Amino acid sequence: METTVPEPDRRDSPVSPNSLNPLELPDSPVSAGDPAVPGALDPLLRPTREALLARRAHPAPRWKRLLQPGPSGPAAWIRPEADAQAERLGRRTPGTEHVLLALLAVHEVARHEPRPVEEDGAGELLAGLGLDYARAHAALDSGEVTLPADPRSVEAYLADVAGQGTDRLLRALLEEDTRARRLVDALRG
Repeated sequence: METTVPEPDRRDSPVSPNSLNPLELPDSPVSAGDPAVPGALDPLLRPTREALLARRAHPAPRWKRLLQPGPSGPAAWIRPEADAQAERLGRRTPGTEHVLLALLAVHEVARHEPRPVEEDGAGELLAGLGLDYARAHAALDSGEVTLPADPRSVEAYLADVAGQGTDRLLRALLEEDTRARRLVDALRG
């Protein structure tokens, strides 16, 4: 004779046991901000996460997709992610502030991933300055920070530090009076 244990009543549960998708779990006070919990990732960073985990590609012109393979390291992700950040904020071309957002986004997504995602040192440097993606994105979205024109194009900064890593790119952005530097100064207050 078999004995069965009755199932607990889950009608009041906000998440059904069959639908445990970490991207859809509500953030609880325990998991919010905990880097070990995938559900704690800021919703604004989910497109970046999908691209880094190869679930969604950054859109690229067809000729570029044919001539260039996908990004292989963190520095290679910065340009397509900067384009995506600019687009999310309603800009057609990225400025240095979007490169800064891309560096923060890649760092925070890598920090929340249980499996390692290769990352360079720029994210750690920015975190050491007390910056995070949510605050930087909110400041740009609200327009609370006045940003002058960049002295050089994003392409010029990326070309200058090609192959040198994201930490060198960040230093190049912060050495001149760029939009990225003004944003960092405003956020550090």
